[in-house]
Amino acid sequence: MSAWEEYLAAAQRLDAVRRGAATAAGEQAEAVQDAREELTAVRARLVPQQARLRALGVPEPELVPAPAEVAAAGQAMAAGPAAVLAGLRQARGTADVADVMVTATRLPAVASGADRRHRTWVHGLVVYGPFALAVLVLLSCLGIGAFALFG
Repeated sequence: MSAWEEYLAAAQRLDAVRRGAATAAGEQAEAVQDAREELTAVRARLVPQQARLRALGVPEPELVPAPAEVAAAGQAMAAGPAAVLAGLRQARGTADVADVMVTATRLPAVASGADRRHRTWVHGLVVYGPFALAVLVLLSCLGIGAFALFG
């Protein structure tokens, strides 16, 4: 192989690497943008939920994620913008479930077990609400960090 052919082959390999890097950077930028949009939507959902939970008498400490929950969410999101986006989508799903549970707690009690079911729904909100908030806080930090790193 002549020097010119070696040079062309190296240039082609370099171009392939450059294109791959550009594609990866574009995908990451898109994931960061999607994560920002999802974060905005999740925040908009959580604020009214917190107000409803307070109105239902849920203590304020129950509405704040525990350090262990924040750490677990941080580990789950450490894989980058795509993982952050997936976590935000999961948080949105959790918020959807919480909305259904809050709506169910407002239904009139018609059976003897209705009060017990009401407590079960509120308990579910108390258990999953802080996790959703922890994910929101963590994803906010990771999204900002990813944007600063890749933006």
